[in-house]
Amino acid sequence: MVTVEASADRTNGVTTVRVVLTNTHSTPQTVRLEHRLDGPIWPARPNGVADPRWTGNCWETTIRPDRSEGLGFASPAVPTDPLVTVVSSTRSTDDRIRSPETVLAGLDTWCPPSKILERTPALDP
Repeated sequence: MVTVEASADRTNGVTTVRVVLTNTHSTPQTVRLEHRLDGPIWPARPNGVADPRWTGNCWETTIRPDRSEGLGFASPAVPTDPLVTVVSSTRSTDDRIRSPETVLAGLDTWCPPSKILERTPALDP
């Protein structure tokens, strides 16, 4: 079973939605969600890159066993109940081909620690 926890806040005419999906199965699950807000959505853009898992009103991802996946988006529409619905949840195989965009969207932001980048004065020979 894939569980869904969703919450929303509305401030200054903008609704922000947070969703956490948890895969309680012992196999990977491909889950497809649809937002239920009556209006357009603004998907998160980490590092300025749109999340390629969004297609129209639906978001799709594969969640490993006993893991959770989170997503967020905003909208000018007022919150609804429910905020999202699971359109499909199916057992997945690990041999699914993932696009480079999907792989990049799943990576955490990383930069080297500043200590590594510190320059030391050059020694005169």
